[in-house]
Amino acid sequence: MRAESPNGWQFFAATLMIVIGSVNIIQGLVALVTPEFYVVGDTEMFVMGYGPWGILLGLWGVVLVASGLSLLSGSTWARVFGIVLAALNALAQLAFVVAMPVWSMVAIAIDILVIYGLTAGWPSRAEREGAATSAGMSTAEQEAYRSGYQAAHEAPRQARAPEQTAGQTTEHGQTTEHGRTTG
Repeated sequence: MRAESPNGWQFFAATLMIVIGSVNIIQGLVALVTPEFYVVGDTEMFVMGYGPWGILLGLWGVVLVASGLSLLSGSTWARVFGIVLAALNALAQLAFVVAMPVWSMVAIAIDILVIYGLTAGWPSRAEREGAATSAGMSTAEQEAYRSGYQAAHEAPRQARAPEQTAGQTTEHGQTTEHGRTTG
């Protein structure tokens, strides 16, 4: 299901997903090639050693990059997929915080920005449906809609003074009765 062409928030979230995925790939390669880069010993690593963790992190990075690219389609499924992957990546980075504490915190912050971009920055359903309904209207209907929209959003006009009630005195000293001035 295609929602619409990507907007700024979608590009922002997609770019961050691609960046975080690329960094995960690099992080996985470093864990495979030079595990001594990390300051934690093999026994302190969460769940598994550096070799399997590097492979898992590299594959996970590929999935994140693919998710970032799919966000550019504007599809709702890509949005949901991106939110789930960003949340899971934040949890995975918690497991890696022992080996790379600063990077893990940065990655978690980026994941939070991705989730924000995919939730708060996505066009609302009303905006999408409004665009869809105007596309199905005839030219005359669209023109009538636009003129009504403009009239509703114009600057408010000054209110007229309320009619004077019976028995009040005007500024010239005359008395009024039911809207008529008496002499």
